[in-house]
Amino acid sequence: MKKISYLVVFVMTFLVFTLNVSADTKVVVIEGDSVRFRSSATIYANNIIREFNTGAELDLIDDNIASGNGCDAVWYKASYNGTTGYICSEFASIKTIKEIDPADYEDYTAYLKELGFPDSYIPNLIKLHNAHPTWQFKVFSTDLDFTYMNNLEYTDLGKGWSLIEDTGRYIDGYKSTESWSYNYLTDTFYHNFDGGGSNWYAPRKDVIAYYMDPRNFITEKQIFMFETLSYNASYQTREGVEAILKNTFMTGYANSEQTKTYVDAFMDAASEYNVSPYLLVSRVIQEVGANGSTIVSGTVSGYEGYYNFYNIKATGSQSQIITNGLKYAKEKGWNSPYKAILGGAEFLAKDYINVGQDTLYLQKWDLIVPKPGRHQYMQNIEAPYYEAIKTYNSYNNRGALGNSFAFSIPVYKNMPDKTSLPSSKNPNNYLSSLSVNGSYLFEEPTTNTTFDLVLDATTNSIEIDATKINGAANIEGTGSVSIPNEKQTINIVVTAGNGDKRTYKINITKKQPETSNDDTPALDISEILRLLNIKNDGTYFYGYEINTNVSTIIKSITDKESKAIVTYTDKNNNNKTSGIVASGDKLKIKTDREEKTYTLIIYGDVNGDGKIAATDYVLIKNHIMDVKKLNDFEKLCADVNRDNKVLATDYVAIKNHIMDVKKITQ
Repeated sequence: MKKISYLVVFVMTFLVFTLNVSADTKVVVIEGDSVRFRSSATIYANNIIREFNTGAELDLIDDNIASGNGCDAVWYKASYNGTTGYICSEFASIKTIKEIDPADYEDYTAYLKELGFPDSYIPNLIKLHNAHPTWQFKVFSTDLDFTYMNNLEYTDLGKGWSLIEDTGRYIDGYKSTESWSYNYLTDTFYHNFDGGGSNWYAPRKDVIAYYMDPRNFITEKQIFMFETLSYNASYQTREGVEAILKNTFMTGYANSEQTKTYVDAFMDAASEYNVSPYLLVSRVIQEVGANGSTIVSGTVSGYEGYYNFYNIKATGSQSQIITNGLKYAKEKGWNSPYKAILGGAEFLAKDYINVGQDTLYLQKWDLIVPKPGRHQYMQNIEAPYYEAIKTYNSYNNRGALGNSFAFSIPVYKNMPDKTSLPSSKNPNNYLSSLSVNGSYLFEEPTTNTTFDLVLDATTNSIEIDATKINGAANIEGTGSVSIPNEKQTINIVVTAGNGDKRTYKINITKKQPETSNDDTPALDISEILRLLNIKNDGTYFYGYEINTNVSTIIKSITDKESKAIVTYTDKNNNNKTSGIVASGDKLKIKTDREEKTYTLIIYGDVNGDGKIAATDYVLIKNHIMDVKKLNDFEKLCADVNRDNKVLATDYVAIKNHIMDVKKITQ
């Protein structure tokens, strides 16, 4: 998984609880913003290690270093995450912190509460303590609101800041359905985020909340996402590194001189930069895979012989990721796996571990104030989870779980009672089409959910048919539906695979016969058609363009003659009150004087589906070539130029219509 470029301003508030010691400790508390931590006790030098803001705490080494050199008061010598430096006491004070020894507590629960763990953390911590009494737990007090951080990670930092992998649409329910992430009408998720790839998607806010919530990972294996990541030679050994590297591409020598193996590389990096070698190996496997990737092949054109084992600076669009990562490797001189492994370890140490992001959790979920979230090593929200498992397995394989591990576990303000993952199944609950008695209310996906339908007063039932966009959805309310009432609403409920529901409403109104005292005879039907300019020859009517709605024709006739009763059916004699017109539709008009029926011709719509398409000119072509003859009515529809013949000119006219060269006039 690729990284995101970052800002380099950090401050951390941390509750310091050193376990199993007898003396109290003193810390330096920063008072002011942008207070500089220096490598020597002088202001007049380019010696700034980093800056701290109000509230940050450092371990005190010496509180009385001679004043001067730009500081009018004494200097404090202090340590921060293994780095020693100096703070001018004008901008800091000293605080004594009482150490907490679990031996002082009969009840381990009381001890955990004294450390600052909320009640919701304690049951699982007790289970781990009972199984591993040498493991030490301490609170990382974030001083950050949980909901604020959840919102920040979801969209405020930028779309695609946090991503989740899905190689086969197995976890659609975990993905965001915001408009910038998902299109319900096409059932497609966006997956072209910078630094990501074709299998990486934006997760839902509650999925981010689940992976952010430390309580979900206080388990035998996942607890290792909170392990402090400095090098501990007592249990982080060559044998352990060998165990993790087994069955990976990292075998043999890591330099051209064949003097350093991959095991040497990781152990040297751990020793030189004070970083856990197990973290380094797990991070490489997380980033480039157990079989490696292009960025560690040394064969990329223009960057032959260069390697980037941690995907550092491998950002940008999909085509830029490898190039940008190797460009950085070339700038750093990483022309062997050995140099790339050590160089990446230095980057991790200086840019992450030594600035407070000293656990797997904190390297994903940056909680360092005043600008949390900006300095994330990875976009993958599951990376700490999987890297923790790799780390656990490496310790377990060599029987090291009995060692005295230290875990720094974040606690937020205003945490919810719990967080959980939603259903992983598809969220789509849209229909792609909906029809009544064979006539479409819509035949392409739409956001509309309410439709009005007028039926003949004698209608007792209708047949509803619907198709769904995603196959995992379930449709209720279709089939034969009784219509006993003059007004009635029918609900079609679509339930997505993940359980989300969407309701389509069909408001039915039965048109009752009108009563009138008007004794004036109704107009002749031929006169009605003439007044409405409805072209006809007594048997057929025509002149209507593609996509004309049936309801428009019916309404025009009844508006012109209120005594007319209009019945419109499709070519299969199914009642049709809406939807588009099609060749073969029948129009029956009945008045108090007469009754006539006409059949609709749409020139070019040979197969009677209401469209002029390739299927129609194929029918004409087959007719001309004597492959399959048209029937008499189909010939009328195929005679586009009205010369009483079906010839190649008609075939060409349909083709030109489809290609928008020249439209067929009805």
